[in-house]
Amino acid sequence: MRFKSLGIAVIAALVLVSLAPAAFGQDDVTVTFNGGGSTTWAGGPDGDVYAGIYNGTVSGLPGANPGIVCDDYKDNIVAGEVWTATALDAASLNTTNIDQTLFGSTIGLDGYAEVATLVSDMFSGKSSYTQAELSSAIWYITGGGLVTFSSLDANAQALVNTLKAEYGSLSATGAEAVLAQYANLWILTPSPEGPGEAQEMWVSAAEGGAALAYLLLAGFCCGGAMFFRRRHQSLMRPVA
Repeated sequence: MRFKSLGIAVIAALVLVSLAPAAFGQDDVTVTFNGGGSTTWAGGPDGDVYAGIYNGTVSGLPGANPGIVCDDYKDNIVAGEVWTATALDAASLNTTNIDQTLFGSTIGLDGYAEVATLVSDMFSGKSSYTQAELSSAIWYITGGGLVTFSSLDANAQALVNTLKAEYGSLSATGAEAVLAQYANLWILTPSPEGPGEAQEMWVSAAEGGAALAYLLLAGFCCGGAMFFRRRHQSLMRPVA
């Protein structure tokens, strides 16, 4: 029975190790876009576009909730499209990995801190701003001129100005501190990325998802180390 129990423990360890990349902040996932919701925004150069939380799912990320948010106005997707993305925990963003995101080289850590704040408000459902205002503010921040400030309504303009005043001149350390609040948000950067590829999305992960996988893995490793230490000590005891 001891060998059987140990075998089960090893299998459990392998399962937890398979979950560990997401727990440590990054993993490859599959994104499925099933269509937009009931919210649209008409202020951009393309007329009415879906805004707010899209109908989509993410597989390969423990604890991921249904619903995805687009931060990418320059690329297009269609209902039923499926693609591979690199999932990066917003709380793990730093100067080393920011360029792995779609807009990191242009908006930097402070820009992603602004977007994370807007995405969090969107997922919370408690914002005083509409979903269209939140989406348009996000697209203005990441759009690189595609979405103009004048195309935003007054509320979205005020929202952008507030964020820029609060986060626009943050140091890298300050931006990382803001992003550290959003461990439940994951950035889904398409792989490959570029013209003709899918959009960058955000998803929320339920409490106890990837974080729980990490804690379980850490607990197993500690427990395993104690087991083998005791076993080693028993084998080293002199025989009377």
